[in-house]
Amino acid sequence: MEWTDTLMLDITSAANGSEPSSAMEFTRVVPLNGITLLCASSKSRSETVAALKLLRGFRATGRRVVLCDTTQLVVGKQFGTEVVEHGSASLLITCGISGREVGIGARDAGLDLGSVVVCSKATAGGQVLARQMAPGDTVLLLGLESEACDEIVGTLSDVFAPHAVAAA
Repeated sequence: MEWTDTLMLDITSAANGSEPSSAMEFTRVVPLNGITLLCASSKSRSETVAALKLLRGFRATGRRVVLCDTTQLVVGKQFGTEVVEHGSASLLITCGISGREVGIGARDAGLDLGSVVVCSKATAGGQVLARQMAPGDTVLLLGLESEACDEIVGTLSDVFAPHAVAAA
């Protein structure tokens, strides 16, 4: 094991079965009209890093966005830096007990003030997300409970639902 000044990193190998072989094992892709949602049910450090790398490698014509609920994730400033460096995120919406710390880390990694939003709850983050999304964006929902994730997916699908056009 390796110790850093803020957290302990556990070096694991794929052979011991503790690391998923693919982020797609715990991530579902939800295509909406104009945007793509990646809903990652990750809880461990290795899974969150894998989800961020999946976001980075995902073909996106717009921004890469992360909505992160830190209620069940043990993260801090370093995770905010990883969101920018590993996930190539250009917008971060964070909430939960460590949300502020994650936001500070993302700012330290180069995101500007308007690209980091700290909310009290995940549902409030989903509302912010719905107002800031643009066609072509790819969004990673990370650390959310399934109910909150489904609510945010519903909010975004209402905003990005195809609009019926009445013929004259």
